Amino acid sequence: MKKRVNTYLAIAITTMCNYKCFYCKRGGESISKTEETIPFETIKGIITLAYENGICNFRITGGEPTGVYYFGELIEHIMNLSGTKVRINTNGFKILEYLEVLKKYRARLDVVFSVDSMSQYIEGIHFPKFLSENVMKITKILRESEIPVRYNIVVTSINKSEVKKLVLKAVDELHVNVKLLDLNKFSEYLGYKDLVSGKKAICLWEELFVPMSDFYEFFKQISDKSASEWTTGMVGKAQGIPMSAYFRGDNWIQVKDSSRGAKYSSFCKSNCNYYRLGNCQEGVFSLFLSSDLTLHLSGCKNEDIHFKLDNSDEDYIKTAFSELLELV
Repeated sequence: MKKRVNTYLAIAITTMCNYKCFYCKRGGESISKTEETIPFETIKGIITLAYENGICNFRITGGEPTGVYYFGELIEHIMNLSGTKVRINTNGFKILEYLEVLKKYRARLDVVFSVDSMSQYIEGIHFPKFLSENVMKITKILRESEIPVRYNIVVTSINKSEVKKLVLKAVDELHVNVKLLDLNKFSEYLGYKDLVSGKKAICLWEELFVPMSDFYEFFKQISDKSASEWTTGMVGKAQGIPMSAYFRGDNWIQVKDSSRGAKYSSFCKSNCNYYRLGNCQEGVFSLFLSSDLTLHLSGCKNEDIHFKLDNSDEDYIKTAFSELLELV
């Protein structure tokens, strides 16, 4: 087995979520828009085959993964494979129910919290993922348990005014790392009140989008040092959108800035119309298993390299992993 040190498999185990953030879309990170959860026995088998193909790093997401009944067992299953690591993307919904399993494997996992604002409402817009007393309580419990924590902040024109204060609160007081992300361009969003799609979705994206360059001077002022290309080790520097980082004390602030472009494979450049037309934002950086059991590259819309793994035999699944791994 060739171990893929800088490659991970992200898995949207469910499309269900307890929040409906205006900048999200149906299905969350999954390409599926149907309400569904991957069966436990199915996901265990796919993870084992991914591992046999050299993948040792896994990111568990959704929807909200901690709301899935087998979440704790899933972490145990992955950790029973030698040398594996897990990243958990959550809004904190039921994370403390799994504190013991997180503590057990704290040297090989981290928790990524979605926290977008200091306030629950800004300009009358609801931010479910705000820095509430409960979120701070959960953060402190995780940190006291020596579980690495990071806050992901999706920056929009609405919460922009609170980002600097939120970053300093996270780094200086709660002692967690931070990642800022600019808003992905989707063909639909859940919207402020109702689902918006098509041209309305593009208009909403234009209204909400904030360039990360608006914060660079601030980060220079508050950081001890910086790096123009830096990763946490789950992906290589030659993959996806280049990430910059700013270091302050024992913590760091990472920035995902889509305006810096992205890195693509030769397959993308020669075979993909989405790339030719400038409709691919992510580049090539990780494998993704959506909740409908479609294996693809993260953010990739090219159905020529989408592999449907439901009702597939082991040989087909291994071939799917092998072909996609050639691209990253």
